[in-house]
Amino acid sequence: MPFHLNRTELIGRLGHEPELHFTPEGQAVTHCSVATDRPARTGEQAGADWHQIVCWGKLAEFVGQHLHKGRLIFVAGRLTYRSWEGRDGQKRRTAEIVASQVILLDRRPDAEPDAAAGAEEPEDELPF
Repeated sequence: MPFHLNRTELIGRLGHEPELHFTPEGQAVTHCSVATDRPARTGEQAGADWHQIVCWGKLAEFVGQHLHKGRLIFVAGRLTYRSWEGRDGQKRRTAEIVASQVILLDRRPDAEPDAAAGAEEPEDELPF
């Protein structure tokens, strides 16, 4: 029996604000881009690869409402290809990752540091 697998996993930063839209049927869809680091080869500069991400349903609503440009995320999903005809009449094709999972990996930039972090509790108030 043949085994097939189409799974993509990325860790990168959001390149722009996610764009949340709704289909005419009311289904939420969010488009965003994620940049991943490309290590430098000998004699070359390091670069970035850009990946187009599509989220549907509740995941799309979460990404569209809570994630912002520059946030570090993990994305898991499947690779798909989409074709369309451009305004100039030329056929276009793009690769997209249809996300099944998005996990935020960093703290909000405006989040206050944990007050207890680095502070020692008095010995008589230990929780155990």
